[in-house]
Amino acid sequence: MKRKIATIITSLTLVVVLLVTLCACGSTWGSIKSAYEKEGYHELTLSDKVKEKLGLTDEQTKEADATVHFLCTATLSEDPTITELAGLLTAKTAIVWEYKNVDALKKAYQEDLSESQQEKFDELWDEYQKSDRVNGNCILIVGDAKIFKGTK
Repeated sequence: MKRKIATIITSLTLVVVLLVTLCACGSTWGSIKSAYEKEGYHELTLSDKVKEKLGLTDEQTKEADATVHFLCTATLSEDPTITELAGLLTAKTAIVWEYKNVDALKKAYQEDLSESQQEKFDELWDEYQKSDRVNGNCILIVGDAKIFKGTK
């Protein structure tokens, strides 16, 4: 009887530890988005018309193999006017690329290195991870690094 209880307790403990571990491996995007929202930013969904006016294509975002998040203190309508687009110039903006996981980010980073840099990959990866522009599986392309870094 004592063995059954000990086995059950051990099994439940193992399940809880595994669940906590799996939850900790999630994306850091949620905390990054919250930090920017506290500073008055909101995420904009760029319509096809906006992407076209900004010169962005779907091929560019698919090639990155990441979700591109555009955060801004300004607002845009579905079919923005030139005045709205001009407002982006004075608004605070941030662009964050969210990879599926850290391994996907690591793979993309490694692919961008030259042959001579490949030899020092582990050292360069450690430096990259410590930079103000990387947070878990997300990269800050444009924006306030203090807000981005504050979520680490």
